[in-house]
Parts: sequence; structure tokens; C-alpha cells
Amino acid sequence: MLTIFGVMLITFLLFRVVAGDIAASNVGVRATEQEKAKWEHLHGYDLPPIFNVHQRLILQDNTEGKGTFDARAPKDSGSNVANALALVMASTPTPKVVGSDEDAAVQTEAPGNRELAGRYVWRLSEKTPLLAVTKGSPLTDRPSPKAPQPKPLLEFELTDGSTFTVDLSKAVTVGDLLHAINDHPGNKGVKAEISPNDYHSLLDSQFFHHLYDSALFQGLSFRDNRKLTSIIAEKAPYSLAITVPAMAFEFILGLAIAAVVAYYRGRAVDKVGVLLSVLGMCVPFLAFMIYGQYLMFLIAPRHAYGIFDRVNIYLPVTIMVVAGLGGMVRFYRTIILDETTRDYVRTAKAKGLPLPTILFKHVLRNCMLPIMTNLILTIPFLIMGSLLVESYFGIPGLGDLMITSISNRNEPIMSGMVFLTAVIYTVGVLLTDISYAIFDPRIRLN
Repeated sequence: MLTIFGVMLITFLLFRVVAGDIAASNVGVRATEQEKAKWEHLHGYDLPPIFNVHQRLILQDNTEGKGTFDARAPKDSGSNVANALALVMASTPTPKVVGSDEDAAVQTEAPGNRELAGRYVWRLSEKTPLLAVTKGSPLTDRPSPKAPQPKPLLEFELTDGSTFTVDLSKAVTVGDLLHAINDHPGNKGVKAEISPNDYHSLLDSQFFHHLYDSALFQGLSFRDNRKLTSIIAEKAPYSLAITVPAMAFEFILGLAIAAVVAYYRGRAVDKVGVLLSVLGMCVPFLAFMIYGQYLMFLIAPRHAYGIFDRVNIYLPVTIMVVAGLGGMVRFYRTIILDETTRDYVRTAKAKGLPLPTILFKHVLRNCMLPIMTNLILTIPFLIMGSLLVESYFGIPGLGDLMITSISNRNEPIMSGMVFLTAVIYTVGVLLTDISYAIFDPRIRLN
């Protein structure tokens, strides 16, 4: 559990803290601060990072009517107050599933808005400078050289249809802002205040929402609002279709070849096997893909890219087997060599046992601990697929999903996939420990 927690903490720091402004990547770099704030509030990115001990500016409309409570800059006034304060609806919009399928697209339906809120600020009080609430954004637009300096005006539209405009020219602190709004003669129902410091909301933060959504796979894609579980169910079969056969063939061929070359240690078979293995390890994996696809384009172009035909998976599977076989043979050969010099192997040879019996019945059984360790720890890559192979050959699997999510800054999908990989890897390590007791009677689980 601590391992998974550590992975999710590092993921959070990389994807949300170090990565910078994620809102700009999704709503556009030219979006206003208020537009970014609305997007961040909708997806929970306006919450404090780790612990919620922050407060925010709250504007509440106490009038009765069928209108919508709003705060904006008067038209053509040059004011930037509403944008600088990044005011958004204090309540989160209610998700609405569109369509009959439970995995259908999710849209947001805004409830009747009677409360606006600004950014979260640590230790917010009436003495806090207004620039701390606006993150340094100016309250007015930059005027042209001949135009007069615009005033920082904030126009309110109440639910009963009435309006009034507040001049914040003399506002320096948050207290000045509150008094300018609350004491305005045209204010018939708007109450400006600082939210209470509620320690019951301590865990209502980005990090703990990140943990919860990742652990329960509740993340929704920023691109199409689909659930992560639905996306995994759709794309996992494509990844498994290439990784399972590739791992199976690579394991069987690598083990068989390594056993043979290790048995004939120092002879021509061993030397040729080692030479080919080292050559295979020296060739970059990308080179196998480029030349393999090039040859397929010459022979059968239809099967060189995409998933138009079931036969198309043969090429990436073959490339993965050939590219990984050299390292696999070298690893297994090293392990088997220690066993081929044992007394029981010489005794088996003296008794005239056939080579397959010596290798696959006696030698390999005593080599199973490191072999099983290597095999089980590759299970996460079965589920996640191969990032490079799927992107290069146009296979819409989980590996391609991860690459696309990183380039699109689709953070819920990235976090969910990293969590899935961490869980599978941890389970794989646990299965490795259990397999030790199965293959070696001297080991006992306590």
C-alpha cells in the first residue's frame, strides 16, 4: 500500500504541480482567467493542492427571482475586476448522463446560481492584499496612450433582475472590497464575506480527490467525458492481443534456446547462440520496427499498419519477439549455466538420459525462481501494452491511450492508468514471493 501511495503522490506532483497550468491546455492559452477558473472549478482543480486549510471570497445573492446571479465588467468599461477575481459558481454543476448507456457522455447542468466564489487563498483575511486574491492580475485593462485610465468597476446582476455597479478604485485590501460591495447604496441583497475556516473540509483537496478518483477509476476523460473503466474495457483487448502472444513466444523460445546453448557450453552452438543474442541486444528496438514495417509495406502494405485485418497483429508480435529474444536468451543462459555443472546433471548424462529430459525436467526446475521472477514482473506490461509499438503500428490499445493522454494533458486518464500499473506491479511482486514457496520446498511463507 505504501508503494502505491508513493506512486500516486509522485504522479500528483508531476501531473498537477510541476506540469503547470493544465486549464490552459484544455480551454486554450488565450482563455481569460475567469474561463480558466470555471474549468478548474468544474474539474476540482481550484481546490488547494494537499490540505484544505484555505478560504475564499464568497458573494451571496439573497434576493428572490428567476434570474441568474452574475458579476461582470460593465461593457466597454476597460474593467478587469471580474476576470482578475476569477469568480465562479460556488456550487459544483450537477453531472447529467446523456444517453441510455451508463458509459454515455456526461454533460454538466448548472443549477440555479445564487453564490459566487473566488480563488482559495491561504490565511485569507480582511487585511490580505487584493493582489493576493487576484494572483497579481490588474483590476483594469491597459489603456491606449490617448485613452483615460479606466476604473475598476464590478457590475452585479441579481436574481430579481436588479443591477448595481461597484467602483473598486480605492480597494487595496480584501476588507476594502467587502466594504465597497456590502455598503454600496444600490446593493439590495448581495452579501460579500470570507468563507469560514472549516477544518471538516481538511481533506477536500486536489490530492485526496486524485487518490479517490484513481483508486475507484472514477476519472472522466477531458476529451469526451467517458469513464475510465469504459475506456479500459474497450482498449485492453487490443493490447492483450499483441502482448500475450509476444510474451508467450518470447518466453518459450528464449527458454528453449538458452537451455540448448547452455548445455553445449563452449561449443559452436553456444558461441553462435551468444553471438546472435548479443547482436540482437545491440540493435535498437526502433530499428526492428522501422525495417520490419518497411518490409511489410513491400510485401503486403495492407497489413503493415492499423487493425484493418486480424492478420495485422502478426507483424508487431513478431517484431516484439525477435527484438526481445536476444536479452531473454542471455538472461536464461546465465541462470542455466550454474545448473548444468551440478553433479546431478553429470549423473543424468552418465545414466544415458536424453537431452530434453535433462534440460526440461531436471535443470529448468531448479532454475525456476529467477525465471518466475522475470516472468511475473512482466505482467503489468501485458495489461498496459507497448507504448511504442501501439503508437507506431496504429493499434488503439492502452499503450497508445497513455501516449495520447500525456500529449493531450488528459490527467484523469493518466492518473488512472498509472494507478492500474502500480496495482498490477505490486500484485505481481506478491505473486512472485508466493511462487518461491511453490517451486522451492525449502522456502516457507510466514
